[in-house]
Amino acid sequence: MQQQNGVLPQKGNYMYLDPNYTDVFGDPLLHVTYKFSDIDRNIVKYAHQQCKEILEEMGADYINVPEIDDSVEFGKDSLSDHTGGGVIIGDDSETSAVNTYSQMWDMENLFVVGASSFPLHSKSNPTGTLGALTYRAAEGMKKYMKDNKVLEKSNS
Repeated sequence: MQQQNGVLPQKGNYMYLDPNYTDVFGDPLLHVTYKFSDIDRNIVKYAHQQCKEILEEMGADYINVPEIDDSVEFGKDSLSDHTGGGVIIGDDSETSAVNTYSQMWDMENLFVVGASSFPLHSKSNPTGTLGALTYRAAEGMKKYMKDNKVLEKSNS
Protein backbone atom coordinates (compact mmCIF):
# COMPACT_ATOMS: atom_id res chain seq x y z
CA MET A 1 0.00 0.00 0.00
CA GLN A 2 1.23 3.47 -0.79
CA GLN A 3 -0.17 6.89 -0.06
CA GLN A 4 0.47 10.20 -1.74
CA ASN A 5 0.06 13.48 0.07
CA GLY A 6 -0.34 17.07 -0.91
CA VAL A 7 2.53 19.41 -0.06
CA LEU A 8 1.71 22.89 1.13
CA PRO A 9 3.42 25.83 -0.57
CA GLN A 10 6.17 27.47 1.47
CA LYS A 11 7.73 30.86 0.81
CA GLY A 12 11.23 29.41 1.20
CA ASN A 13 10.67 26.89 -1.62
CA TYR A 14 11.54 28.34 -5.01
CA MET A 15 13.24 27.74 -8.36
CA TYR A 16 15.45 29.85 -10.58
CA LEU A 17 17.76 29.47 -13.57
CA ASP A 18 21.27 29.18 -12.14
CA PRO A 19 23.83 31.03 -14.30
CA ASN A 20 26.70 29.17 -12.58
CA TYR A 21 25.61 25.75 -13.87
CA THR A 22 24.79 25.11 -17.51
CA ASP A 23 23.84 22.21 -19.75
CA VAL A 24 25.81 21.01 -22.80
CA PHE A 25 24.28 23.84 -24.85
CA GLY A 26 25.36 26.53 -22.37
CA ASP A 27 21.84 27.16 -21.08
CA PRO A 28 21.44 27.70 -17.32
CA LEU A 29 20.20 24.75 -15.28
CA LEU A 30 17.20 24.88 -12.99
CA HIS A 31 18.11 25.33 -9.32
CA VAL A 32 15.47 24.03 -6.90
CA THR A 33 15.41 25.12 -3.26
CA TYR A 34 12.94 22.90 -1.47
CA LYS A 35 12.60 21.84 2.15
CA PHE A 36 9.84 19.86 3.79
CA SER A 37 8.09 21.65 6.63
CA ASP A 38 7.05 20.08 9.92
CA ILE A 39 3.48 20.16 8.58
CA ASP A 40 4.52 18.13 5.51
CA ARG A 41 6.28 15.55 7.68
CA ASN A 42 3.32 15.31 10.07
CA ILE A 43 0.92 14.76 7.15
CA VAL A 44 3.09 11.87 5.97
CA LYS A 45 3.39 10.41 9.49
CA TYR A 46 -0.41 10.52 9.85
CA ALA A 47 -0.94 8.91 6.43
CA HIS A 48 1.61 6.19 7.25
CA GLN A 49 -0.23 5.42 10.49
CA GLN A 50 -3.57 5.21 8.66
CA CYS A 51 -2.10 2.83 6.06
CA LYS A 52 -0.54 0.70 8.81
CA GLU A 53 -3.89 0.40 10.61
CA ILE A 54 -5.66 -0.61 7.39
CA LEU A 55 -3.03 -3.24 6.62
CA GLU A 56 -3.22 -4.62 10.18
CA GLU A 57 -7.02 -4.88 9.90
CA MET A 58 -6.58 -6.75 6.62
CA GLY A 59 -4.23 -9.21 8.32
CA ALA A 60 -1.06 -8.27 6.44
CA ASP A 61 1.92 -10.48 7.28
CA TYR A 62 4.56 -7.85 6.57
CA ILE A 63 4.21 -4.10 7.06
CA ASN A 64 7.12 -1.75 6.36
CA VAL A 65 6.55 1.84 7.44
CA PRO A 66 9.49 4.14 6.61
CA GLU A 67 10.83 6.28 9.42
CA ILE A 68 9.98 9.96 8.97
CA ASP A 69 12.14 12.27 11.04
CA ASP A 70 13.49 15.81 10.72
CA SER A 71 16.26 14.66 8.38
CA VAL A 72 13.85 13.53 5.63
CA GLU A 73 14.01 15.92 2.69
CA PHE A 74 12.94 16.17 -0.93
CA GLY A 75 14.85 13.88 -3.25
CA LYS A 76 14.86 10.67 -5.23
CA ASP A 77 13.80 8.55 -2.24
CA SER A 78 11.79 11.23 -0.47
CA LEU A 79 8.26 11.71 0.74
CA SER A 80 6.91 12.96 -2.58
CA ASP A 81 8.09 13.25 -6.13
CA HIS A 82 4.81 14.71 -7.29
CA THR A 83 5.48 18.39 -6.96
CA GLY A 84 4.06 21.21 -9.03
CA GLY A 85 3.92 24.97 -9.04
CA GLY A 86 6.26 27.70 -10.14
CA VAL A 87 4.19 29.07 -13.04
CA ILE A 88 0.89 29.65 -11.26
CA ILE A 89 -2.34 29.95 -13.26
CA GLY A 90 -4.81 32.70 -12.38
CA ASP A 91 -6.80 35.74 -13.43
CA ASP A 92 -4.47 38.40 -12.02
CA SER A 93 -1.00 39.13 -13.39
CA GLU A 94 0.13 40.32 -9.94
CA THR A 95 -0.48 36.92 -8.35
CA SER A 96 -0.06 34.49 -11.25
CA ALA A 97 2.31 33.86 -14.16
CA VAL A 98 -0.19 32.57 -16.76
CA ASN A 99 -3.84 33.21 -17.57
CA THR A 100 -6.48 30.47 -17.75
CA TYR A 101 -5.29 29.58 -21.26
CA SER A 102 -1.78 28.93 -19.80
CA GLN A 103 -0.56 31.99 -21.73
CA MET A 104 2.18 34.02 -20.01
CA TRP A 105 0.94 37.44 -18.93
CA ASP A 106 4.13 39.21 -20.00
CA MET A 107 5.15 37.10 -23.00
CA GLU A 108 2.00 36.58 -25.04
CA ASN A 109 3.44 34.08 -27.52
CA LEU A 110 4.49 31.65 -24.74
CA PHE A 111 2.09 29.04 -23.38
CA VAL A 112 3.21 26.92 -20.39
CA VAL A 113 1.34 23.65 -20.00
CA GLY A 114 1.88 21.26 -17.11
CA ALA A 115 1.72 20.82 -13.35
CA SER A 116 3.81 23.96 -12.95
CA SER A 117 0.57 25.94 -13.20
CA PHE A 118 -0.88 24.40 -10.03
CA PRO A 119 -0.78 26.73 -7.02
CA LEU A 120 -0.98 23.61 -4.85
CA HIS A 121 -0.57 19.96 -5.72
CA SER A 122 -3.22 17.63 -4.36
CA LYS A 123 -2.75 14.08 -3.19
CA SER A 124 -3.95 12.51 -6.43
CA ASN A 125 -2.37 12.05 -9.83
CA PRO A 126 -3.12 15.16 -11.91
CA THR A 127 -3.38 13.45 -15.32
CA GLY A 128 -7.04 14.31 -15.95
CA THR A 129 -6.64 17.92 -14.86
CA LEU A 130 -3.48 18.31 -16.94
CA GLY A 131 -5.32 16.91 -19.96
CA ALA A 132 -8.08 19.47 -19.49
CA LEU A 133 -5.54 22.29 -19.11
CA THR A 134 -3.80 21.10 -22.28
CA TYR A 135 -7.04 21.23 -24.26
CA ARG A 136 -7.72 24.71 -22.84
CA ALA A 137 -4.20 25.85 -23.81
CA ALA A 138 -4.61 24.41 -27.33
CA GLU A 139 -7.87 26.34 -27.65
CA GLY A 140 -6.00 29.46 -26.54
CA MET A 141 -3.17 28.86 -29.00
CA LYS A 142 -5.65 28.61 -31.87
CA LYS A 143 -7.26 31.90 -30.79
CA TYR A 144 -3.84 33.54 -30.37
CA MET A 145 -2.73 32.42 -33.85
CA LYS A 146 -5.91 33.99 -35.25
CA ASP A 147 -5.93 37.26 -33.26
CA ASN A 148 -2.24 37.57 -32.22
CA LYS A 149 -2.94 39.14 -28.81
CA VAL A 150 -3.21 38.40 -25.11
CA LEU A 151 -6.35 36.30 -24.70
CA GLU A 152 -7.44 37.56 -21.29
CA LYS A 153 -7.03 40.81 -19.42
CA SER A 154 -5.62 40.73 -15.91
CA ASN A 155 -7.91 41.64 -13.03
CA SER A 156 -5.16 43.80 -11.50
